[in-house]
Amino acid sequence: MIMKMMPVVLALNAVLLLGCEVKTSARLGSGPSFSLNGGGHLASFTVYAPQPGGKIATPNDSKSEVWSIRRASGNPRGEMVARMNLLYGRVPTSYVQTVPSNGAASALTPGLVYYFFAETTGAPGAEGFFYMDKTVPIPISVRGLCESAFVGDVKPVNCGTNEPYVEPKDLEQFVRENRVKD
Repeated sequence: MIMKMMPVVLALNAVLLLGCEVKTSARLGSGPSFSLNGGGHLASFTVYAPQPGGKIATPNDSKSEVWSIRRASGNPRGEMVARMNLLYGRVPTSYVQTVPSNGAASALTPGLVYYFFAETTGAPGAEGFFYMDKTVPIPISVRGLCESAFVGDVKPVNCGTNEPYVEPKDLEQFVRENRVKD
């Protein structure tokens, strides 16, 4: 009896595992590169830069997008993020580049903090800040920084208070103190 039930139990386990939402994770590497993993499909991926004169990118500020891709029309679900590796400026097969609208993405300027957002379907996406060192991105936490809106004139504000966000005076010290350990 137990042996007869084994295929049914294995099939149920497979259905449960395949149906689970596994949050998307991202590991940063040189280039910069973004190694994604999880249970969803990549709908879009965007990198944001600081506004002119700023040091830290504001999340979801469309005026600050420096590189963005989205799934092509022939790819309705997007590719699985499991073991996906994105290299900044290189458009994967079955995706189209939306920013910049023509030409190659410009190199990221060392000494600034950028923000990335991996929008996924079927599971939560991934996002984060990184300080661009000379060649290697350093993941950091920027606590308290939110955007004032999702469309229109987006400004950096303190989460909860909506007061203007004040950037740190010493960015290198801020990076050392807020580095995210892998």
